Amino acid sequence: MAPPAAAALNAKRYTLAALAVTLAVAAIVTVSSVVLCPARVNFSVARTGFHYYTSGGRTTAGSSLRLNLTLAVENPSRHAAVAYESMFVDVSNSTAAQRESWVRATVAAAMPLRQPGRSVAAVGATVDLVGGDLAAAFTGNMTRGLAVMVTAQARFRVGVAWTRLYDIKVSCGPVSFFPAATAAKPGGGGGAARLPAYCV
Repeated sequence: MAPPAAAALNAKRYTLAALAVTLAVAAIVTVSSVVLCPARVNFSVARTGFHYYTSGGRTTAGSSLRLNLTLAVENPSRHAAVAYESMFVDVSNSTAAQRESWVRATVAAAMPLRQPGRSVAAVGATVDLVGGDLAAAFTGNMTRGLAVMVTAQARFRVGVAWTRLYDIKVSCGPVSFFPAATAAKPGGGGGAARLPAYCV
């Protein structure tokens, strides 16, 4: 049987060892949560434009209208890469919570889209408004600023570790797709923001 002094010393050693293990586990969990937290990515509408088109090749002002936009997607992180599993772009003719009308754009980039750290990716998207009357109503006869909403799902990678899937949703604008209308009005394009229009 160990003397009381030795037993007390062993108990202190076990207690200190358990405390050291607890602190080590806490440090590992903290470092992992910091490393694997999602990096901040920034979206902006870098360019907008439009053109008329017809399926027969003959273009007139009454033809269907195609809106073009380019998103600049910035990953400023030095450590984290991003993999966008999906990305959707919607264009609305209203900034109200209950939008009057919205149209889903066709995103040109293939998914998944991989982006390294400290880089900016250009993502193109188009919206086809079929028929002159619909285009005129949606765009306020090409004088209205349009809101852009981006919805994406992404994972972040630090080293070899990937995070879970995160939902991203940002709103941009309103922005003008019609430079002539913007230049003609003192306020510019139905209150539209100048480009680039940063998303929040």
